[in-house]
Amino acid sequence: MKSRDVVLAGVLGALYIAIGLAIPFISFGAIQCRISDALYPLIAILGTPALVGLTLGHVIYNLYGYSTGVALGMLDVVGSPLLFLIAKLFIWKYGLRAVPIHVIFVALWVPYLLNSLFGLPYWPLVITVGIGEVVAEIVLGIPLAKAVETRL
Repeated sequence: MKSRDVVLAGVLGALYIAIGLAIPFISFGAIQCRISDALYPLIAILGTPALVGLTLGHVIYNLYGYSTGVALGMLDVVGSPLLFLIAKLFIWKYGLRAVPIHVIFVALWVPYLLNSLFGLPYWPLVITVGIGEVVAEIVLGIPLAKAVETRL
């Protein structure tokens, strides 16, 4: 990667973390809307630097959540970003039309963790987490990505 790309990856990772820290009360749990996930559609516009930076930002933010007791264990810290990397690769390859794939991954995986760890009902969680992801990635993220694209 060029130095410009490394800087862009660092900035996007730091921005993901900063947004999460600014709005932490809705970033973890059964009802969540992680606003920093609105940055994921930028992968379609900015490519590999966004993919790398946002994935690292996700890992670091989940590690922060784990250290404060709100993340869902080490499986959430490492497993979630790695699993979601598959969906992020779809965004990288197929563009904004693949954003719903990432939404589905999150909407199915986070409830699985909550159900496995706390016995919370799976399908209602799919709905609450899914709504939060739709708001973050589709309602906020896709317009953000399109705005960035018009300015490049």
